[in-house]
Amino acid sequence: MAREKPPKPIKLDEADWKILQTLQVDGRATYARLAEAAGISTASAHDRVRKLEQRGVIMGYQALVDPRAVGAVVTAFVAVSERGGATYMDARDRLIALQGVEECHSVAGDESFMLKVRAQSTVALERLVWNIRSIARIERTRTMIVLSTAAERRPVDPSRDPEPPPATVAELPLDIDSSNPHNHRLPADD
Repeated sequence: MAREKPPKPIKLDEADWKILQTLQVDGRATYARLAEAAGISTASAHDRVRKLEQRGVIMGYQALVDPRAVGAVVTAFVAVSERGGATYMDARDRLIALQGVEECHSVAGDESFMLKVRAQSTVALERLVWNIRSIARIERTRTMIVLSTAAERRPVDPSRDPEPPPATVAELPLDIDSSNPHNHRLPADD
């Protein structure tokens, strides 16, 4: 199976990021609002949005629907182990086609896929898991039901670390308890 190369990151300036941040919060923001947020002219905001769309940075616009409002009150993550081989892509495509599968990720580790699923009840979730298990070459599943969600669909934001991370573990600042040579802790956040 040929590996897909990750896309080369696109250089974005501060104005581009301001436009993206605004659109991620309000996908219906006017060009005037985008221009104000980015500190540029309305014409420039329009041109930048068009270029961001053409370059694939902005992938589209959509309504965000609250799953609970339409009855999908149970959210779960399902780890799926697949035997591999020539049917890998077929298994992936069949998983994606199942109603209730919101996300499908190919993952490293003991499992082949991690699914985010939604269902109307635990009975419906059980039925979905059985449908997943019935796909050829699926060996096992492991289901984790979400109890609560602290963050979901967070906006993409540029990485702005105040300083670069340490190059080695030796460069990490350690809080050393001299009475116990095995008790090395990272300092607590203030």
